[in-house]
Order: sequence, then C-alpha cells, then structure tokens
Amino acid sequence: MKRGNRVLPLAVALSALLLSASSALAHGGGLDAKGCHTEKRTGEYHCHRTPEAKKQGTSPAVSTYKRKEWHPWWRDADKDCQNTRHEVLAEESLVPVTLSPDGCRVIAGKWLDPYSGKIFTDPRELDIDHLVPLKEAHISGGSTWSTEKKRRYANDLSSPATLLAVSSSENRKKGALDPARWPPPNHPYRCEYVRLWKEIKTRWGLRSDAVEKKSIEEIESKCR
Repeated sequence: MKRGNRVLPLAVALSALLLSASSALAHGGGLDAKGCHTEKRTGEYHCHRTPEAKKQGTSPAVSTYKRKEWHPWWRDADKDCQNTRHEVLAEESLVPVTLSPDGCRVIAGKWLDPYSGKIFTDPRELDIDHLVPLKEAHISGGSTWSTEKKRRYANDLSSPATLLAVSSSENRKKGALDPARWPPPNHPYRCEYVRLWKEIKTRWGLRSDAVEKKSIEEIESKCR
C-alpha cells in the first residue's frame, strides 16, 4: 500500500506556516507569559490563551480587555460626594486631610508611597493604584465577570489591600505588570506587596500563572 502523497501534507504545512507568520505580523509582536499582547493598531491588550490552557494544551479565547468595562470612572458608593479616589486619599493620609470647600475632594494631606518609599503632600502627584491591575484581573479570570462585578472590583473599598495611593510616576511604570515583571523599587515593601497580591487574588478567585508564582516564591524566600 502506498504511504500517501507527500505533496499535499507539505502544502498544508506550508500554508499553516505562512498563515501563522501572517497572523504574527498582523498582531505586531509576540505574546507575553500569559499568552497576551498589545495590538499595535488599536492599542488594546488581549489574550489568545490562558496559563491553564497552556498546561492543558487547549486555547480557550479570552475576551479583549476594555478598560471602560471595568473602570469608566470612580464611583461614589456611599453618596457622600467623595468618590473612591478621595475616599482612599482620606483613609491613607498620615495626617488629617484638607478638603475642598464643598467637602468632596482631598486637596492636601501627607502620604507615604509604599512603592517608592517617598512622602507626598500634594494629592495631584498621586494615583490610586489597583494593586492587582485591572488588566491582570481580566486575564486571570475576571474576563468572565459581569460588568457590575468588574466595577465593584475597580472600586473595592472593602479591603485596604485592593487600592493604594501611590506615586503617579511609579504607578505608570508598573502599568499592568505582575510581580514577575515589576516588583516595587522599594525593596523593604516587596514582601508585603506579594502578600497582598496573593490575598487579593485569593479573595476574588483569580488565577496565577507559573512564572508569576515562581517570582512571588523568589521574593518570599528573601522575606524569612
């Protein structure tokens, strides 16, 4: 019996190779450790596979991350005219804060940024950071959440771990990176940072990939 025509399989393999290359060029870059990347044309971050999918050899789709679905604005959950940003600023200030004449905005205080270890007195120099970034939450299981749950996460005041007042410049360096790619430059805070990271992921039922876990373990090994 003939072993088959090798021309057809080779043609199929070549077509697949060309399609793969074309797809890679269209996406404008490789995938990160989570199977995700930023689309150069649109600037949107999305994923093609999850860490669990890589382990199982499958590739379930993860929806494109869209910030507006998670965090179009800071909420004022208790209707006291102070939104989440100003609630966090007031809570984390080391001294009583100064409010705007209408009592709705924090305009002065004193904050210790845990990421840099620096003191700030002007809230305009601070961002409110999601310790586990919204994009990270999205690709770690949050993509399947309802819009309401996504926005509850983005405005979570139920735990002091979720949201932190930090240096704007450090927050923008961090972006959506996990501890494997961005540990805080303030070394003494790293142990607390990964402890809170794990706490948040556990509380919200979010996954962690192998690279992320290994990096956290390496940081923790230096905390003892």
